Amino acid sequence: MNVRLSVGRVWNKRQGMCTAVWCMVFLGMAAGVSFTGSAAAAESTAETRTALAVVTNDGGPRTKVTLTAHVTAPEQSGAPAGVVNFRSGELDLGSAFLDREGNASLKTDSLSAGSHQVVAMYQGGAGYHTSLSDPEQVVAHVSTVAGYTVTAAPTSLSSAVGGYVNSVLTVTPVNGFSAYVSLSCEGLPVNATCTFSPVNVPVSCTTSASGTESCTPGSSIMQIQTLAPSPAISALNRGEAGMPRYVFVFPALLGLAGLGACKRRAWRNLAVGMLAFALVMGITACAQRYKYLNHGPPGNPGTPTGSYIITVEAQSSTGSAITTPPTEPQITLVITAASS
Repeated sequence: MNVRLSVGRVWNKRQGMCTAVWCMVFLGMAAGVSFTGSAAAAESTAETRTALAVVTNDGGPRTKVTLTAHVTAPEQSGAPAGVVNFRSGELDLGSAFLDREGNASLKTDSLSAGSHQVVAMYQGGAGYHTSLSDPEQVVAHVSTVAGYTVTAAPTSLSSAVGGYVNSVLTVTPVNGFSAYVSLSCEGLPVNATCTFSPVNVPVSCTTSASGTESCTPGSSIMQIQTLAPSPAISALNRGEAGMPRYVFVFPALLGLAGLGACKRRAWRNLAVGMLAFALVMGITACAQRYKYLNHGPPGNPGTPTGSYIITVEAQSSTGSAITTPPTEPQITLVITAASS
């Protein structure tokens, strides 16, 4: 059966139906291949299990808690790799990298007085699913000694080479502490910097007439800036280094040509030679100055990729005494290669 279209062509209905059937078969095969590939990728990701152990120490002004997570992959022979994040409700206690045995440990004193439920969350990695531990109950105590605590959020950061990341630091005073707290960082990789805004954080506690204490925390934004490698300048240097050779050759040739053509008098030959020599020396000096002014900076490899632990240090000084927090927050930083 033939059907004439409005544009004047003839369409064979039987052939069209066959074509449509073959298209449906092809699409079905493609969808099946895609589904099979997705299923295979899902099957290649191993399940993980995370267990949390808690140890408390009430010897200081605040309860120090040591959190240790152990991550396993029952279906795999080796231990997973990656980052474990420790949390108590909405409070981010910190993060730590897994070692070769699948253990990650963190020490903190940021829990307020009372009972808390703490969990460890494995964030997953190449070929491994995320997993969450069962909650552990932690009872924290706080003394009456004036001081402060420092927390960071987030505690797990990642950036490509040449980029930057931010984390918000919160300084919380307790027991009547009122002063400025200075912040700094330690453990940065090569060619990376950290800045704080502000670097000196004001915090204060006040007591009302009824004896109720009210403490106002302060915050600062920490920015970690990485450095991209400088572009290759070897070709530029080669071009500049070749300039003095040419400024020697061309004036010398011109001078020889003048000496050969000028045969009338000996003094004229000597004058031309001296002029050529002066030109060579002058142009060479200009070339060296050009190279000095336009020489590119030395090669910079940039910030190396890898995983790092950044420690935020804090202290407050009254001139006669220095107050530091019981524990200092640690931030996990992962630097990846820049996308091409």
